[in-house]
Amino acid sequence: MTTLSAIDAFFVAYQESSGVLMQLGVEVELKGRIERSDVERMLSHVVKRWPPLGKRLRREWLGLSWGGKPGITEVLRVADKRDALAEWRNRPLNPFREPPFQLLWIAQGDVHLFAFRAHHAVVDGEAFFGVCAEALRALAGKPTTGHTAFEDGSTRAVKVTSALEKVQQLRKQAQMDRSARIAVCSNAPGPIAIVERDLDRGQLGVAPGWLCAGAWMKAIYAWNRSRGPMTSLISLEVPVSLRRSRDQLCIGNLISPLVLYGDATQPLEDLAQELKQQMSRAMRQRTHLALPALSAPAKFLPWEVFRRIAASPELTGFATSHFAWFEHAQTIHDEVWRASNGALQIVDQQIYTPVCLHMGAAVAILAWPERVQLFLTHRLNALSTSDANILLDLMVQELGAPHLNRQQVAV
Repeated sequence: MTTLSAIDAFFVAYQESSGVLMQLGVEVELKGRIERSDVERMLSHVVKRWPPLGKRLRREWLGLSWGGKPGITEVLRVADKRDALAEWRNRPLNPFREPPFQLLWIAQGDVHLFAFRAHHAVVDGEAFFGVCAEALRALAGKPTTGHTAFEDGSTRAVKVTSALEKVQQLRKQAQMDRSARIAVCSNAPGPIAIVERDLDRGQLGVAPGWLCAGAWMKAIYAWNRSRGPMTSLISLEVPVSLRRSRDQLCIGNLISPLVLYGDATQPLEDLAQELKQQMSRAMRQRTHLALPALSAPAKFLPWEVFRRIAASPELTGFATSHFAWFEHAQTIHDEVWRASNGALQIVDQQIYTPVCLHMGAAVAILAWPERVQLFLTHRLNALSTSDANILLDLMVQELGAPHLNRQQVAV
């Protein structure tokens, strides 16, 4: 039995209360010959290494836990057309009734689409991409072994008085509600879609992550301004990893949100530097440890009590938008090629992230050594696909980097 942390359980409560799906997605296109037995062997390896991925949520007297016997029967779904992909992304994943980690496999000849998805309660973005990478290694015939348990990232020493003070500061920021909202058509739950751009990393300078965060802020401001007067103060909620080591991949949510603010009328380089300094200052002051430390005991509350308390944007979800930067060495492409003796090739990959109710859109970036992939996940009732493309183009324009065509992208 694995008890969920308060942060893990929060994502269950938020989905139930808001109707917004708390699901992460990684979609990988491969070329090669793949049989069902290969896919089942891959999933068996992943679920054996991280058993909660194949279990279900149970309501305990105190808190929630992953229980039951892990298996892959309900993890794997098969389809023969890509038309199934949109429905797969938007079908609610109920971790009380089905495994929190699932795969849709769409095979068309020797081209295969693996659409992994996971409930945020079982894994954060950093770990989810690690799980998917391990799945691909297993598919190629070279799985690794390692730690299988959850790691409690909230146990680092932090003074209670200091933590209380920092949480109070967060509460005041949320109540003041000073930063802009993205101008959207609706704040109601709805299906998501993804738009994407590929950029040449060499054109982004020495701090591409902060430049992209600043460009996203400036794009939001330009979008809002085109629709009427709006404050130039933009805030981004960014995840901070609490992992002590990335050598042994642990699942669960070992992240803490930090909210960064910026005046989007500043020059991009100045804005990026300001965001970097805010993050550095918060890390030095251990601000990112306050919320996990104070919330940790809440995992022992009865579920109905926890759900009423946790399903509030008072301390999280009040920012203008989410922004996540995922740095990757491009070794997984080479690993799969080499491990399979050239029989399997990763052609492309795509990701999507949850979109909080009032945000309408969120940006996540896969950063490879030679390129960056920008993914804007949006609710279709908040921003149409056309509007989402305009918004992402505004971000690309702020970066001043050339947009790579698909034919130009080397994977």
